[in-house]
Amino acid sequence: MIPTLPEVSLRDGCSATRHAAKTIFDLAVPRACGTGSTVRNPIVLGLSLFSFAAAFGACNSTPPRTGCPEGTRFVKQQCLTSSAVRLSTLGFLPGRHKAGTFTGDDAAFTVHDAGTDAEVFSGTADGPRANGDTLEQVYVADFSELDEPGRYYVQTANGRSVDFTIGRDALHGALDAAMLGMYGQRCGEAVSFTYDEQRYAHGACHLDPASLTRVGGELKDDTGGWHDAGDYGKYTLPGAFAVALLLQAYEHFPDLLSDYEFEMPERGGETPDILDEARVELEWLLKVQFDDGSFSHKVTAQNFEGEVMPEEDTKARYFISTSTPSTGAATAALALGSRLFEPFDATFAEACLLAAERGHDFLRDHPDHIDANQDGILTGSYGDRSDVDERLWSLSELWETTGDEAYLVELEALIPEVPVRGTFGWPDSANLGYSTYAFSEREGRDEALLAKVEWDLQAAGRNLVQASSTHGYGRGFESYYWGTNGTVALMSHTLVAQHRVASDTAALDALTAQIDFLFGRNFDGRSYVTGIGIDGPRHPHHRPSTNDVSVDPWPGLLVGGPGPEGNGETNDPPAITYTDTQANYYDNEVTVYWNAALVYALAAAIATQDDASASCQPDCLEPASGAGGAGGLGAGGEGGVGH
Repeated sequence: MIPTLPEVSLRDGCSATRHAAKTIFDLAVPRACGTGSTVRNPIVLGLSLFSFAAAFGACNSTPPRTGCPEGTRFVKQQCLTSSAVRLSTLGFLPGRHKAGTFTGDDAAFTVHDAGTDAEVFSGTADGPRANGDTLEQVYVADFSELDEPGRYYVQTANGRSVDFTIGRDALHGALDAAMLGMYGQRCGEAVSFTYDEQRYAHGACHLDPASLTRVGGELKDDTGGWHDAGDYGKYTLPGAFAVALLLQAYEHFPDLLSDYEFEMPERGGETPDILDEARVELEWLLKVQFDDGSFSHKVTAQNFEGEVMPEEDTKARYFISTSTPSTGAATAALALGSRLFEPFDATFAEACLLAAERGHDFLRDHPDHIDANQDGILTGSYGDRSDVDERLWSLSELWETTGDEAYLVELEALIPEVPVRGTFGWPDSANLGYSTYAFSEREGRDEALLAKVEWDLQAAGRNLVQASSTHGYGRGFESYYWGTNGTVALMSHTLVAQHRVASDTAALDALTAQIDFLFGRNFDGRSYVTGIGIDGPRHPHHRPSTNDVSVDPWPGLLVGGPGPEGNGETNDPPAITYTDTQANYYDNEVTVYWNAALVYALAAAIATQDDASASCQPDCLEPASGAGGAGGLGAGGEGGVGH
């Protein structure tokens, strides 16, 4: 941002460019249409009125003068693929649930071979169903019986779907892209890769030490880690949560991920690639630990950056004081990382464990909740009103890593106070600890308490299964807020836990339904991930995507999706108001923890595709004494909504 320049707000049109390097491209193909676009670049400032005039015709409610290409429709200021049936534009695993959603008056549908048009399946869709969050009457076409690998489409009286794949590798491309999205968020090093014949790159960034003046000191190295979201801040609580999801993906699905290679500089080494990516954030967590064992809540500038590439951001950055939620999350992630890295780098594993033990000592000596002092800092607050989830999670990981009974005693004393949740996120991370506790092969747990945790994990998963089965688009809940697509992806963790404790593949079918939603079985009929699936977001709220020279946005990024804040001045329900504009950070922001949740979901679906339910279903678990069932979203935080 250049604060001395006035801001030119193009409130009813669209800014033709966000960066000088894109001026020529964006005058022809506007990248960010919608209200509230703001120009802050000096070259753009001079061109803004001309850009507005050139771009407006392609950004208002009128289709482009040349019309939309054949097979597309003009909706929400974009030409999008026409599809009468909304379904996953990635495709389906042979042995898992397969469904599409459509509207109309005729429930009949058929499935055809995409190459020959031969009919291979026919059925009658369930419906019409009243779908409350989209205010529609919909039909759900279930073609799960079709398991022959191939390319297909669904035909209804009103038209056909896009072509899709059925195959064991149907989700691999999405997993590759989602991990590429993580790699692209690296800070402190140059990033470069090619995707879909386009090159994406940024230079080494944020290399200067950050200031300790707010916490009593001078300067301290904080290079490395991940940029949190569309901005360039680095935040301990959500960053620890994100890296833990990658680590647990590896721990839960080692057969898949031990030898799985991803696009990154470390590709194919002795250490599994997913652990190499996780190490980037773990090393940063080690750098932001204070001498007393606590962890800085975040390292950011005083305000969000302007529209620049990361290497061009030279604002002073500050260590912010500790919070107990951040210290608990960092402690948990480092303890988890320690045991996973031990076979590959014992020295690094020991450093992670020592830092985790020091974090635990701080938490033990400070039993009351501590908030970070963020006065005068206007970047994402990531405030968390409770630290009980992080304390439980950290104890679970320390016990599993060390086997120290003292950690188990503390953990089991805390378990009755913290519910298992069906949906959760970075502010309420206890489920990460509960999965470690429930999946452990260590001896010594209280059998009654373990039975209660297993029962509650099953109950949480079953609630999501039920919600998914009754929702017109298979979504596991009907809440909408900033980043609910991340919550949809993260339901996979709860559903994996249900399957692990009760051998119930209904959970795995619900898991793949959440992936289907994110990649096209939704009201918009489009992918919510850049660069993969049909009609992925073109204008994410992501500074590198806006300010580099590539035509398309950086790939593999899951956007937050429809929410009430992005509703503008309409009275429409949030589920139908998603708008793909760069200025709309409520709907189109990206974060590393949403992406990490997507990585976990895709890895889980691929790794478990051959799993079957146990013969004892639905009664594999006996009701536990005192089982309390599953909670909802839980404590919640103040959010990290960025700009």
